[in-house]
Amino acid sequence: MNDVKKKHVILIVTDDQGYGDIGAHGNPWLKTPNLDKLHDTSISLESFHTDPLCAPTRAALMSGRYSFGAGVYSTLNGRFYMKPDLYTMADYFKAGGYRTGMFGKWHLGDTYPYHPHQRGFDVAHSFGGGVIGEIPDYWNNDYYDDTYLVNGVPTKFQGYCTDNWFSSAMTFMDDAIHADQPFFCYIPTNAPHGPFNVDPAYYDKYIQAGVPEKRAKFFGMIESIDENIGRLVAYLKERKVYDNTIITFFGDNGTATGCSIDQEGHLLDGYNANMRGKKGSTYEGAHRNACFITTPGNVLGKSRQVYGLTTHFDLLTTYIDLCHLPKLDAYDQLDGISMYGALSRGETHLNQGRTLVIHNMQRDMPQKYKDYTVLRDTTRLVRPLTLESNPFATGNFGSPATIEPEIYDIEKDPSERYDIYKDNVILANELTLYYEDWYDARVDDAMIYSPMYIRKEEETKLTCHGWHDCVAMCFSQRHTREGIDGTGFWAIRVVDSGEYAIELRRWPRESQLSICASCKGESGTDRKEDKPEGRAYKVVKALVDVCGQRQERDVSLEDKSVVFIMHLEKGDYNMRTRFINEDLTYIGAYYVYIRKQ
Repeated sequence: MNDVKKKHVILIVTDDQGYGDIGAHGNPWLKTPNLDKLHDTSISLESFHTDPLCAPTRAALMSGRYSFGAGVYSTLNGRFYMKPDLYTMADYFKAGGYRTGMFGKWHLGDTYPYHPHQRGFDVAHSFGGGVIGEIPDYWNNDYYDDTYLVNGVPTKFQGYCTDNWFSSAMTFMDDAIHADQPFFCYIPTNAPHGPFNVDPAYYDKYIQAGVPEKRAKFFGMIESIDENIGRLVAYLKERKVYDNTIITFFGDNGTATGCSIDQEGHLLDGYNANMRGKKGSTYEGAHRNACFITTPGNVLGKSRQVYGLTTHFDLLTTYIDLCHLPKLDAYDQLDGISMYGALSRGETHLNQGRTLVIHNMQRDMPQKYKDYTVLRDTTRLVRPLTLESNPFATGNFGSPATIEPEIYDIEKDPSERYDIYKDNVILANELTLYYEDWYDARVDDAMIYSPMYIRKEEETKLTCHGWHDCVAMCFSQRHTREGIDGTGFWAIRVVDSGEYAIELRRWPRESQLSICASCKGESGTDRKEDKPEGRAYKVVKALVDVCGQRQERDVSLEDKSVVFIMHLEKGDYNMRTRFINEDLTYIGAYYVYIRKQ
C-alpha cells in the first residue's frame, strides 16, 4: 500500500453536465445513484466555478491558470490550442513519480506538440476536436464502434464511447497497480454533450415520465456515465486500492440541455437548481458546478459541504500539495489557490474575500467587456454583452449605449432576479476596475496565436476547425457534409526548412471521396442521430498561399486531393487555401496534410 504521499488520483470531468444534472442536487427526474454516493462520501464544494465553455475549462484545469492566460478562450478558431510552453497537470504528476493516463475528450490541440501524449500523459486515448464527430475527428465517428487516437495512432474500438473511456482507464490502472506505481488517471468524458447518441434503454423511462426527447437522451447519457462510475468504484475496491485513491468529479460548464431558459436566462422548464443561466451565458448557471473530492483516510478531513469561492484551476495547486508533487518552473505564475491546508484542517468556509473573473469570449480575437462576471464571496457583478452595448456592432463611428452592470447577492437572491446595482455603485466600480486590470494583464499574451508546427519528423494534419479570420465557421462533420462556404487561415510554424508536400482535400483521407463528390447520408435510429447527404461542389481550381508563395492547380472530377510541392523556410506564417468553383465561388480546403519531402 502506498503512503499518503503516493495516493492514486482519478479526475473525472463530464461535458455539459451542470450542477443540477445530479440526483443529489435535487433533480426530480434524473437517477444518478453512484454520483449521489460519491457526493455523500466526499468534500462537496458548494461554490465551485468553471469557465462557461468546455475548452477554456480544460485549459484552466490542466495549466492551473485562467484560461485566458493559457491562450484558450474559444472552442473554435484554433483558439483551443493551449500554449505549448505551459506545464500541464500531467507534467506535475509525472515529475512526482506517477504514471499518467487520459481517456476521453482533450480539446486542447490536435497537432504536435499539443496532443495529450505530448503534454505529460504516458497513455492517451482521445479523439480529434472537442466533440466526437467534429471536423478533426476520424470520419463518421458517432459514439459507437469508433476509431479513436491511442497516443496519436488511429485505433478501432468496439462499443459505446463512455464504456470505452472507463474500460481503457481501468486497463491503465491495472498496469500501474501491477507495477506498484501510483497513477494519475484523467477521464474527461465527451458525454453528455450532443449529438445525443445513446441506447434507448437509458432514456426511454425519461420520455415516459414526460421529459422532452432531447433532454431524455441527455439524461440517459448521464445515467450511462453514472453506471460507469459505479463500475469504476467496484473495480477499485476489488483491486483493494479504493481506500488509497482520491477521486475528483466535476462538470466542465453549466448545463446545456437539462433545462430551457428565457431570453433573460430564467428557467422555463427542466431543472437548474434555482440558478439563472446555462452554458455559455454570464449568470451563475453557466459556471457554477458540482465538484466532489473523496477524502480517503480523512486526508482532507471528513466528508462535508464546503463553502467559499473555489475553481477548477485550484485543483492543480491542491494536488501539488496533497500529493507532494515537485513545483516545476513557473509554479509561482499559477493562478490557483491550494485547498489542501484548509481542507485538511477541517474547514468548511474557504477563501473569504477572494475575487474571481469568469469570461465568455468564444471568438478569434479577444474583445474587452464581452460577457464577463466578477465574483467576490456571494456578490456577482454581471456584464452580458448586448447589441446596444457592443462597440463593434455600432460601426467605427458609432458609440455604444451606456449599459450599467448588474449586481446580485447570491446568498439572498440565488436566482439573480433582483439587480442591486443602484445601491452598490462603488462596489460595482471596484469590481469593474478589478476586471480591467485582470484583462489588461493577460490580453497581450492571449492575442498571440498558438501555431500549428510543420516539421520533418511527422506529417501535420490541419483542419478548418483551426481557421482564424473566418466568418462562416466549419467545425462539425455535419458541416463538412452540408458544405460551409467559408475560409480562413492557419497560423503555422515551420520548424525545419525544406521541400514540403501540401495536400488539399475537401473530405478527409479516410473517406476516400473526391473533391467534387457528395457522400451518402445515413438515416437516424433510436440510438443515433442521422447523417445528412453531402453537398457536391463544382471545384475547378485549387490554390495555396503561404510563405510569400501562391500556387494554383486545376481540379478534375476524379481528383481526391491536390498536392503542391513548395519550399518552406523556417519561421511563422499564415497559410490560406481555396477550392474555386466554376462560378467563381470558393471554399477553403477543409483538410490539409503537410509532409516533408
